[in-house]
Amino acid sequence: MSLLFDASAIINLSHRNTPMVFMVGKTVSLAEYEIGNAICKRVKLTGELLEEEGAQMFTKIVESVTLMDTITLPQVGDALHMACEEGLSYYDAYYITAAKVSGSVLVTDDKTLLLKARRHIDAISSADL
Repeated sequence: MSLLFDASAIINLSHRNTPMVFMVGKTVSLAEYEIGNAICKRVKLTGELLEEEGAQMFTKIVESVTLMDTITLPQVGDALHMACEEGLSYYDAYYITAAKVSGSVLVTDDKTLLLKARRHIDAISSADL
């Protein structure tokens, strides 16, 4: 089974110290930006992390992401169409479309994405691994 991980699953799995998962998984080129955004929120909005801690966390996670195959969609219009049809962010629609095109199971810890993705593809949470 081929697995495609979104940013939420990557972040959660990196906290669980499971680097082997990343060696066999895939992600999309947008994941690094989403990960950076999520960490930035934890620094600026919630105050959970100091900026230095956020930078260290980002570096650690991105090192894991570099072990993964990265999928880039040749037709981004499909993701845009899905985003508009399903009321998703472009990022989320891109993950679903990439999983569909690559024949992968989407791994996400975003509950809204998980529910919407299951209407189109196989999708699981990282806890299901």
